Order: sequence, then structure tokens, then C-alpha cells
Amino acid sequence: MQTVHYIRTSSFLLAAIIPMSVIGYLLAVDYEDLFYLYEWVLSVLIAGAGGMALTGAVQTNGRIRWVLLSVLAFCVHFSVLGLFLGPFTIYPMFGVYYLVTVLALLVYVYTLFKVKQYRSVPVLLMIGSSLMTFYMMFLHMIWGANLT
Repeated sequence: MQTVHYIRTSSFLLAAIIPMSVIGYLLAVDYEDLFYLYEWVLSVLIAGAGGMALTGAVQTNGRIRWVLLSVLAFCVHFSVLGLFLGPFTIYPMFGVYYLVTVLALLVYVYTLFKVKQYRSVPVLLMIGSSLMTFYMMFLHMIWGANLT
């Protein structure tokens, strides 16, 4: 396969998270017993995008590999967020999340300097990572606060 195919496929899988989240919201509100379907489909989307990015990064040479590595960094970043919101809702996970955020940000910035083509991919991933990080910072601020 060509490198472009790996970039497009992994980007489309990541873009599918948005409509899937709308469906997940509807399942969470109206059909709580089916919410596990959303969780599994989201896991498959992230694993598929990460797998395609990793496969493409291993098989290609050159600067375009960094676009795929930035997609992989976003998948790891999103997975750590999912782990925090799921089974590992503990205070030390904030440190793990912030560490992964810094590493992902370094990959995004290096990708922006390294590639000329497909620069929009790391920019969009950086925006998504920023939104997730603002959410985690908000959770960190209110952790342990008495909101009553």
C-alpha cells in the first residue's frame, strides 16, 4: 500500500470518532444498557487508526513517516484519556496523562517542522489534544473540591 493510503485511512478512522460520539451520547442518555457498544466501537476505531499508523510508519521511509507517527501519538494520547475516564480514575493518572501530552506535543511540533505535505493532520491532532488537555486540567482543578 502507499503511504497516502495509510494516512487517509487512519485519518478517516479518527474522524469517525465524532459521529460515533454523538451516537454514544444518545446511547448513554436513552439506552444505557447499549452504551458498551459505543465503548467497544470507539476502542476498535482507536486501535484501527493506531494500527494503520504504526504499519504505515514501519513500511515507509522519509519525512512523511512523521505524519503517521503523529497519528499514532494521538491514538496513544486518546487511549490514556480513555483509561483515565474508565478504569483508572485515580489521581496519579494525571501525571501519566500530562507526560503523554508532552510527548505527543513534541511529536506534533517535530512533524510540523519536518513535513511540507499533510501539515493539516498534525495541526488538527494538536487542536484535538489541546481540547482533551483543557478538559483534564479542569478535572485536575476540581479534583477533591467540595462542590456542594
